[in-house]
Amino acid sequence: MLRRILIPACLLALLALGLPASAPAQSGAADAATPVQAENVRRMLAIREALEARRARIRDLLEQLDGADEGEQARIREQIGAHRETIRDLSTAFESIAVGGATLRDDAAADERPLEWHEELTQIARPLLNRLREATEKPRRVAELRTRIELYQQQLDVARRALASIAVYDREQVPAVVGEGLDAVAANWRERAQDVERSLDVARAELASLQASDGQILTTLGRVTGDFLLGSGLTLLLALLVGVSVWLALRSLQRLVRRWRRRTPSDAQAARIRLLLYSYHMLTMGLVTLAVLAVFYVRGDVLLLSLAIIALIMLVLGIWRFLPRYVQEARLLLNVGPVREGERVTWNGLPFQVATLNLYSELRNPDLDGVIRLPLSALTHLTSRPRTADAWFPSRPGDYVLLPDGSYGEVLAQTVEQVQLRIMGSIVHYPAAAYLNLGVRNLSREGFGVVVVFGIDYAHQAIALDRAPQGFRSGLEAAFAEAGFGDDLRSLVVEFKEAGASSLDYLIYATLAGGSAGSYFRIGRLIQQTCVDICNREGWVIPFTQVTIHQADGEPSDG
Repeated sequence: MLRRILIPACLLALLALGLPASAPAQSGAADAATPVQAENVRRMLAIREALEARRARIRDLLEQLDGADEGEQARIREQIGAHRETIRDLSTAFESIAVGGATLRDDAAADERPLEWHEELTQIARPLLNRLREATEKPRRVAELRTRIELYQQQLDVARRALASIAVYDREQVPAVVGEGLDAVAANWRERAQDVERSLDVARAELASLQASDGQILTTLGRVTGDFLLGSGLTLLLALLVGVSVWLALRSLQRLVRRWRRRTPSDAQAARIRLLLYSYHMLTMGLVTLAVLAVFYVRGDVLLLSLAIIALIMLVLGIWRFLPRYVQEARLLLNVGPVREGERVTWNGLPFQVATLNLYSELRNPDLDGVIRLPLSALTHLTSRPRTADAWFPSRPGDYVLLPDGSYGEVLAQTVEQVQLRIMGSIVHYPAAAYLNLGVRNLSREGFGVVVVFGIDYAHQAIALDRAPQGFRSGLEAAFAEAGFGDDLRSLVVEFKEAGASSLDYLIYATLAGGSAGSYFRIGRLIQQTCVDICNREGWVIPFTQVTIHQADGEPSDG
C-alpha cells in the first residue's frame, strides 16, 4: 500500500521539478530562433511579391497575345513559358524556406521502370548504395549550392553591367522610339537581375542553414554510433558468436572422431580419409556461412545481408575463374594426381621423396639435411615415380670422395642447398645440384682400389714369374696388416704386367673397404714403400725408371 502511494508522489515531484527547468530552455530556444525566422519571413514575403508580379505579367502577355501577329505571338508565348518556369522555381524556393530545406525522395517512379537482368543484380547492392548516398548527401548539396551561388553571382554582375550600359544613353537626346525600346530592354534586365538576386539570396540562405547544422556534428555522430551499435553492430556481434559457435562445435566433433580412430591408415584408406577430411572442412565453411546469413536475415539487416551476398558472389566468381587449377590441386590432395605421396620426384635437379601432400607439401631427401615446403600449385607441373633402389645422393657426411679433377676430400655436411667438403685442409662449398652432376667417386660407400706399377731390373729375369710376385704379395699382406688395413683389405693382386724398356714391370692392385677411404693416398705410398723394402731385403735391383701410380698426379698428405 505504501509503495502504491510513494511511486505516484515521486513521479509528480519529478514533473514539478522538471517543468521550471525546461521552460527557460524553450524560451531561450525561441529567442534564438526569432532572428532566423524573421529573416525567413522577409525572404518568403519577397518571393510572394515576385510571384504576384509574375502572374500579373503573364496576364498582360495573354491580353497582348490576341492582337499580335504570328511572329509576335511566338515571342509572347516564349516569354509566358519563361515566366511560368520562374513561378515554379519561386514556389519551390518558398517551400524550401518554409520547411527548412527538408526534402522527400520519391523512388517509386524509379522502381517502376523496367529493369534488365544486370539491374536485377544491382538490387542486392541497393541498400549499400542508399547508405552511401545518404552519407554524402550533405557534402554534395553544399557543393551544389556553392556552384549555384557562384553562377548566380556571375549572372548578377552581368545584369548589372547590362543595366549600367543602358543607363549611359540619355533619353532626351535619343529618339522617342529608341527610348521606348531602351526602357523595355532595361525593364527586362531589371527583372532578370531581381530574379537572379532572389535566387542568390535563397541559395545563400539554404547554404547557411546546412552549415549551421555542422555544430550538431557531435550529436549526430553520437546518434549514428548508437544506432550502429544497437543495429548493425549488434547484428555483427551475434553473427560472429553464432559462426564461432558452429565452427567450434564442428571442430569438437572432428576431434572426437580422430580420437576414436587411432590406428595408422593404409595408403588407400589415407586417400579416402583425406577426401572425407576436406569435404568436412567444406561442410564446416558452408554451415558457418549459412549461420551468419541466417542471423542477418532474422535480424532484418538488409545492408549486412547485401554485403555478405556481394562477398559470396565475388568469391564464387573467383573460384570459378581458377576452377581448373583447383581441380588439379584437389587431385593431388586425394593422392590421385601426377605426384603421389611416398614416391620419388625431382625438384631443382635434386631427387626428393614426397613426404606429405597438403596445402603446403613437404619434400625430403634421406641423405640431405633440411626440408622443402611447396604449395600445391608448384607440384601440379611435376611427375613422381615409385621408389626404386636408386641412391638418393652420391655421398653422406663423413664420406671421402674423389672429384673428377683429381681433388680428394671429406664430406663435412650436405643440405638441400649446398655440400661442404674439406679438400687439402680448406673448406669448399658446392651447390647441391651442381655437386650431384659432378660425377664424384665415393670411396667410402662401395670401397676403392689402388693400382701401382712397380718394376725390377732384368738381372732378376729368372725369378720374375714366380719368386718375385710371391715375395711382393706376402710382403704387402704383412705390411697392410701391420699398418691396420688388414681387416679392410678385400683382395690383393700382384701379377707380371710387361717387360718394359728398362725393367720388368708388375701390376699391383689392392681393393679395400670404404672404412680405409681416409687413407687413400697413404695406401698408395705404403705399397711403394713395401716394394722398395722387399727389394732391399732380397737384393733385387730397382732400375732407374721409377714406379707410377695411375690415380693421382699430386698426393696430399693424409692420415
